[in-house]
Amino acid sequence: MAASDEAVIGWLLEGDPAIRWQVLRDLLDAPPDEWERERRRTAETGWAAELLGRQGSDGEWPKGRWTASTWTLLLLVACGLPEGHPAASAPLEGLLGRFMPRGEEVDGVFLLRRVDLCHLGFWSGLGAYFLDGDPRVGPLAEAVLGAQLEDGGWNCHVRNRPATRHSSFHTTFNVLEGLRIAAARGAIPEPRFREAEARAAELMLQHRLFRSDRTGEVISERFTHLNYPWHWHYTVLRGLDYLRLTPAIGDERIEEAVELLRERRKPNGRWPLQKRIPGTLLVEMEKPGGESRWNTLRALRILRRRDAA
Repeated sequence: MAASDEAVIGWLLEGDPAIRWQVLRDLLDAPPDEWERERRRTAETGWAAELLGRQGSDGEWPKGRWTASTWTLLLLVACGLPEGHPAASAPLEGLLGRFMPRGEEVDGVFLLRRVDLCHLGFWSGLGAYFLDGDPRVGPLAEAVLGAQLEDGGWNCHVRNRPATRHSSFHTTFNVLEGLRIAAARGAIPEPRFREAEARAAELMLQHRLFRSDRTGEVISERFTHLNYPWHWHYTVLRGLDYLRLTPAIGDERIEEAVELLRERRKPNGRWPLQKRIPGTLLVEMEKPGGESRWNTLRALRILRRRDAA
């Protein structure tokens, strides 16, 4: 490790427990008992603990764009709140119970017609993460998995526009992230998920993560922004951070995206928080325009995987 990287890692370790445990795991190869010990601290202090403190007496978080329970739970997972934490049970039961009452068979066709596919992807991951063994999670995740389009991805527009054939980058990663957790927790078969994941990765590789496969033009400038949190929005950084745990991290077709990430690095070795997606945050973790431990952590672990591929 270069001296400059050591200094950056030292800076990361001065941050929130949500950052520190991932640095230990992903950048320093610390033994599991060490990073798990640090991870458990997220429920006691720092950003995750602050989010837990904003939960209402009814178990829900304040309604609003990026403050409601779904968005808060997704952020708590990203922070590393331990699996099965009881704070998630009431809001998840509110989400799942409305369309999947306990004791009733899950109707996947009904769900896909009534609920946004992105949210079904979120629920698959959150349910598997916080409600271990809940019998509704497997059929829910299977319904989401079965909605994969022929091009390899997913698109939430199919609910209102059934003729949709081209996938959405946003929906594809909202679904993949949830299904990855569901597969890891045994809610769906790992081989079946990996096959679907490989098809989705090939779709992204064909687009070099941010370009039109027809014209070669950048699909959206917003894809190149260094945001955090991303909520439901796709960015190149989000895509690379997902693909680092797949064989696609070694594919030559991501090289332009990787170079884009390298070019955004500041002379001191850190990455900035460039933009904020409009909306309200319950906890302001980092200020736009400043240096970002979230983005620096993610960028370094992406580059580490890429260099090792």
